Amino acid sequence: MNHARPTPSTRALDLCAGDWAPAVARAASAPGCTTPQDRAFIALQNAYRAHGGLSRLHSLDAAVGVGSELQRWDVEDLFAAGYVFGFQWYGAMWIPMFQFALPGPTVAVGPQSVVAELGRNFDGWALAGWFVQPNAWLANQSPIECLGSRLPDVLEAARADRFVTTG
Repeated sequence: MNHARPTPSTRALDLCAGDWAPAVARAASAPGCTTPQDRAFIALQNAYRAHGGLSRLHSLDAAVGVGSELQRWDVEDLFAAGYVFGFQWYGAMWIPMFQFALPGPTVAVGPQSVVAELGRNFDGWALAGWFVQPNAWLANQSPIECLGSRLPDVLEAARADRFVTTG
């Protein structure tokens, strides 16, 4: 995965302009939010608020577990190893917190499996957008809403979207 991309992908900006129109409208009226990247970030922040929010990578606690392993990992190492994804905004890496199962804290298996299914063609911005936008394969529910109860369906949607993206 390309974690160090400094600007949002075109796909993330397209999502911002289309599916998240109400959030973007609120973001566009916020003082100081003049760039498409600012608006995309605020739209993601609004979309993830109900699912644990976003946190700066450097603000997260020092160690979390991975799956059933007893080994402790530094959160930055988990990011570098691809166990969790994030996206760059104003010099900070932002991590969607739904990727962690609490009270562990451990890395949640569902999001990790979906990211693996989507493949390497989705950067951090595109992944963050994919999880919160309505998905036709999921009856227009967002993948994040279906993770807990319909993981096989979310994996199938990810597989289909990967195929559509990569051909």
